[in-house]
Amino acid sequence: MVNDTIILKQGEWQANICPRLGGNIVGLTFRGENVLNPLENEELLKSDPCLFGAPVLMPSNRTYEGRFTFEGREYTLPLNEKQNNCHIHGLVMFNRFETISCDENSAVLRFSDRENISYPFPFELKVKYSLTDDGLYSAYELKNIGQGNMPFTFGLHTTFSEPDSFSCPISLCQEKDAHHIPTGRYIPLNEQEQRYALASPSRGVVISGYYLADGNIAHIGEYEYRVSDNFDHWILFNRRGECGFLCVEPQSGGVNGLNIPDGHKVLAPNETICFETFICRACDA
Repeated sequence: MVNDTIILKQGEWQANICPRLGGNIVGLTFRGENVLNPLENEELLKSDPCLFGAPVLMPSNRTYEGRFTFEGREYTLPLNEKQNNCHIHGLVMFNRFETISCDENSAVLRFSDRENISYPFPFELKVKYSLTDDGLYSAYELKNIGQGNMPFTFGLHTTFSEPDSFSCPISLCQEKDAHHIPTGRYIPLNEQEQRYALASPSRGVVISGYYLADGNIAHIGEYEYRVSDNFDHWILFNRRGECGFLCVEPQSGGVNGLNIPDGHKVLAPNETICFETFICRACDA
């Protein structure tokens, strides 16, 4: 187990939360079985820090050349995926969150970035995790604490232990080039992607795509992943289908959304938006 974790328990559920690793859910189990891909030791972070639990992404996914323009001014983000000339996934997940409150089955964490450490705009992110007998509820409250408007995209790199089958409510594919940057077109789902929306295996199938949402409930094996309606995209990824996990990532705004006029949201000064998720057993499990 990773050190310095908060352990939440309720009924047959247990969640391990690590404030110093971006407030991430580094473990979620039901009856002792892994629901999310667990971070069993910190050495694993060297391979890919996103592939454990459900790290916060802000801005989410890729920003081409680490640059975007907002209200006539250009902003830059570090190029942390140099092979594709991109900034990827934001830096929020690498920051320590403050623990505001904690009891046996819930915790509230907060990260305040007033110095533009992880993003070019001041913001505060408050996260509440609550375990019930039915599952894990998470709420992410994002607030603009700056003096001007703040553009953003937001996502969760939710990494499930690989299921026998899954379905995710998607309608169109955000077409991408060889460097995983959207071309600006949304195209119909191909035959394989149509199965993602109905029922598809993950193991042995190469899955990697950006999709417009057509609903807010994904089914991952014996579990449901319910997200709030203000998530308008889903990202699916399993690294060639041979690594034992499936990423089902709700996202607000498209990939490279900071460079697309309608691909991101904007918060006015002191404005707040809340994103919610719930992981529970499927009704027929």
